Amino acid sequence: MRLGTPVLLATLAITAGCTQLQEQQEQIARLSAQIDALDESLGRTETQLKELRVDQNVVVADLAAGRAGISQLEQAVQHLPDAMKALCPEQDPVVVECPANRVQRIFVSGDKMVIGELETVWIDPPGLSLNARIDTGATTNSLNAEDMVEFERDGDNWVRFHVRDTDSKDLIEIEREVVRYVRVYQQADPGGTRRPVVSLRLHLGDVSDPFEFTLADRSHLNHQILLGRSFLTDIALVDVGRRFVQPRYRPTRSD
Repeated sequence: MRLGTPVLLATLAITAGCTQLQEQQEQIARLSAQIDALDESLGRTETQLKELRVDQNVVVADLAAGRAGISQLEQAVQHLPDAMKALCPEQDPVVVECPANRVQRIFVSGDKMVIGELETVWIDPPGLSLNARIDTGATTNSLNAEDMVEFERDGDNWVRFHVRDTDSKDLIEIEREVVRYVRVYQQADPGGTRRPVVSLRLHLGDVSDPFEFTLADRSHLNHQILLGRSFLTDIALVDVGRRFVQPRYRPTRSD
């Protein structure tokens, strides 16, 4: 027996309605699960907010206690001078009378000239003015020699080196025969260093004579020439409190 068309349509409608109802129920279940998860998250957030409020109250209390402590320290500092005065009473100042200044005069006898701790000297060759430091503790004279090269000429020992022009800062080459060699000992060099010695004419004040100079690289020092006792003996007295006592040497055409 065949069902009629109306019955078939009714059956299909009922089946479709059941399917939609089942889908709606599943969707409702999913939404309920999401709502439960949100409720749980909100609960945790509320708990965290309560904990933050508690921590904030603790911080506020600590700040208040700190301000109170600072106020007490400020008051103690304000009263500190009075407390110190009580412990250390003021004493009358001690007055000491100083003797009158005494002027010390140095009388120079003989033909010795007076020079300061620094003097401008003229050396020839190369015909150049350089500032020299006077050192009464040094035995010999020393001259700055940069780029020093030793060589032989006609069977004799010679040396080529440069001195620096104080004004232009240019390097000026000098060649001189080696008079002799000396060994210089220093604390950093207990074995000593062998250095050549040359003769150069030096002009300072009324002195214009050849003097021996030990060659060494003094470019790291402030002055290119050091004059020691080999120059000072029987020639000059040093006033360490003065500088550039002697006039600057001016060469003439005959020089």
